[in-house]
Amino acid sequence: MGKLFLFVLFGCSASICAEGGSYSLNPSFHDAQTVEFVSMDGERGRTIKGRLSGKNGVQYHIPDVCEPEGGEAALVDAYAVKGKESYFLFTCAWNVQHSGVGIEGTQYETFVYTQGNPGLIVRQAEFSRNLSGYEGRLEGGVRSHFWYSKRKIASVKMLELEAGKSMDSISLASSVVRDRLSDADVDAIKAYLGGERIQQLLVDSPVGRSTVVAYNDIGYALAFAGEEVMAYEILKRVEAVAPGRVVLKLNIADVLWSSDKEQSRVYYKQYVSLMGEAGKERLIPLRVIERINSN
Repeated sequence: MGKLFLFVLFGCSASICAEGGSYSLNPSFHDAQTVEFVSMDGERGRTIKGRLSGKNGVQYHIPDVCEPEGGEAALVDAYAVKGKESYFLFTCAWNVQHSGVGIEGTQYETFVYTQGNPGLIVRQAEFSRNLSGYEGRLEGGVRSHFWYSKRKIASVKMLELEAGKSMDSISLASSVVRDRLSDADVDAIKAYLGGERIQQLLVDSPVGRSTVVAYNDIGYALAFAGEEVMAYEILKRVEAVAPGRVVLKLNIADVLWSSDKEQSRVYYKQYVSLMGEAGKERLIPLRVIERINSN
């Protein structure tokens, strides 16, 4: 007989959630306000099953489970998203390792549901497919990336999919980029901000007052990843719309330093001047002063 383990999610973002406590869905999924999962150890490994519950005894059985597929299944997260409809999502993950062919990473599978008949929930296969993927090394050393494993990013992607948008918006793209910057993941930044995506973003959301912050983030990320030519092109577009942005001066100066030191110093000096006017001289990075004064 298999062993049963009961645990309730805290909205965690690590690969495996902690046990204990109570987790409320916010927003709620229709009348369901809590989700809990039971983990059963069987011959093939651990299987994770769940149910939603709410006031007045309302309950929804979750029809899909996290099953062991070449490794122990882990629960990544579970939450609700409110758009035109209410959605419940939970994500499973498996460590994938085939050392003989160089495959090593994590497979993510997200299950997306809407309400069907009273007391029933229905899986939305297309949304589920678009919010699932693999992150890690493939055969031959090639890396694969999955952009939507974290709740905040996946929630926005869910709403964009509901609206019929297959390509990430400029706002979502900026969030993905900032997430990868926080991990200093140069390979992922290069993979995400390819030329085709950049051109599509510029067509769908031209650089303007409402998008300068997002494009500045993208320009900075490109520079961080060593894509200085593309970074300069994006940052100059931002400058044409918002020439007075202080951090923009620093970003352009940094991008130009390896190719045009004279013009780079011009931007560094503009940056120093603007920081001085704002009374923030102490926040000026040391490299700025060193580069201005270098031969």
